[in-house]
Amino acid sequence: MVKRVNKQVSESPITFVSDGYQIVGVLHSSGQKKIVILCHGFTGNKCENRRLFVEAAREIARQGYDALRFDFYGSGDSAGEFADTLVSHNIQNVKDAVAWCKEKGYEQWALLGLSMGGATAILCANDVEASALVTWSAVPDMKLLFEHYVEDLQNKVQHVEIYDHDGWLIKRAFWEDAIGYDIADALGRIRIPKMIVQGTEDSPLFVHGFHEFQKIVYPPADFMEIPGGGHTFQKPSHRRQVIRQTAIWLKRHF
Repeated sequence: MVKRVNKQVSESPITFVSDGYQIVGVLHSSGQKKIVILCHGFTGNKCENRRLFVEAAREIARQGYDALRFDFYGSGDSAGEFADTLVSHNIQNVKDAVAWCKEKGYEQWALLGLSMGGATAILCANDVEASALVTWSAVPDMKLLFEHYVEDLQNKVQHVEIYDHDGWLIKRAFWEDAIGYDIADALGRIRIPKMIVQGTEDSPLFVHGFHEFQKIVYPPADFMEIPGGGHTFQKPSHRRQVIRQTAIWLKRHF
């Protein structure tokens, strides 16, 4: 059981600029010099499914860290259109979030990413000199991801400029940008403490990727499965478990 730290926690809306666009977030502050930056998933936002990130950020702050959850460009309240987003934009947003944290006097930062946000965190952890990395249901491979979710992908990529995916418009440029990133290679080069979390009832693509990550990761690294857990830990018990275990891990490694 995580012991709650009796600290006053404030929650404040914040904005910062990334690539000339306004990015909107919420800072959960307990007045510390260490901060956890939360990176949401594809089509998600700073609250995440069933307010997963709200609950996580509040618990992280209660444990004595600050937490920043924000909307990537084109998502949530941030500037831009979703159809114009790129993985490259997400990476730059994280870099600029870290720059904002530095300006505010933070001395160390950890990255926590869900799904595509997990992949984003992996891809930029070294560049932003993170002190710790946590991923929940991280995308393991960009090409396999799109092949899994988009029927007849190769034909669509060649002949369709913009694709409707469950009501979200995705441009060819997103696909072309995304497949240029090798998530497994990036993970293998990260030397900071890492925690990789995966629900056992997620898509086979993610479960398989979780096990493949174990073969290539460089220590120190901890892997945790959430029995019965879905992609965004939809059940309250699974959300509590992943948040609690992450909080325990952060206290030990960050």
